[in-house]
Amino acid sequence: MLKRYEDHELGESASRRVSYHCTTDYAKSSKSKCRQCNRTIDQNELRLALMLQDDEGYKNTAWMHFDCFWKHPETEKLDGIHEIHALSKLKPEDQERISTSFEKLKTDGKMGRRRRRTTTKKNNDDDDNEYGDEDFVPKSISKAKKRTKKSTTTATNKRKCQADDD
Repeated sequence: MLKRYEDHELGESASRRVSYHCTTDYAKSSKSKCRQCNRTIDQNELRLALMLQDDEGYKNTAWMHFDCFWKHPETEKLDGIHEIHALSKLKPEDQERISTSFEKLKTDGKMGRRRRRTTTKKNNDDDDNEYGDEDFVPKSISKAKKRTKKSTTTATNKRKCQADDD
């Protein structure tokens, strides 16, 4: 799984990782793809990247379009604009654009965030099982049901074969 890990959560190879969590530049070609929307990023277009880590600490560069970057859930974990590597190498108008978007992200807290809708289940004791969920069946019970069904089917097939032989 790719995400940002804390230093104490990483394996021995953590010393090999880059020190920044985010970087930015202009696309050198039209070959890179956005990790958010899977469309190509045009040449010379402003792009931002999250440095997402695997569980060993190796960082992968996840390039994204400017707008897609702010929709990614890991973006909300950035502490400040100081975490964006190579920001000073951009054109002043693009620096301002990133600053404004970052401030909006931090003040609103809603930009790009996906809300999960949760539904509350009414308490009807009639259709709830002992586990509190009508669709939940523990593995041990479901395996026992499968074994019973299989053995019943096998016994029926044996009887049919014996009847055919007689």
